[in-house]
Amino acid sequence: MQITSNEFENEIIQYVEKIKELVSLEMWQNILLDCSKNELFILWLLYRSKEVNMTQIAEYIKVPLNTATGIMNRMEKKNLVIRQRSKEDKRIVTICLSEMGENQIQDIMTKAMYYGARLVGDFTSEEINLLLRIMNKLIDIMKEEASKEISKKKIRKISID
Repeated sequence: MQITSNEFENEIIQYVEKIKELVSLEMWQNILLDCSKNELFILWLLYRSKEVNMTQIAEYIKVPLNTATGIMNRMEKKNLVIRQRSKEDKRIVTICLSEMGENQIQDIMTKAMYYGARLVGDFTSEEINLLLRIMNKLIDIMKEEASKEISKKKIRKISID
């Protein structure tokens, strides 16, 4: 079955309009935490790793160390993270989730697991496999597009007069 670009766009618009009405302001604020993309990924990293240093954070979100430090400053002001000196090496600053940060990421995970379980609860194993294949295909497409963007950035044209 082929779908035109216009038909696909109309389907997306309809889904967004339906979801817009279903997501309350309170749920939306709790899910996004008024956080940037990098802040959400840092919360995810800390949720998985429990404690990391600034270099690990910068590498994980692919930003310079000074940018990661600025992000951590904002997250600390929001009481999402705690910075502390390493007990073994006082030169190293480690970061972990604060109680509020832990509660926020746990809330996100609980909601995601709830809706995920509701979504696939009645799926057959074939439908689950199809969903996973679709998600992997989306990741492959996004990787392909990202590599195109990287290639574009590497090519610099210098005019010679």
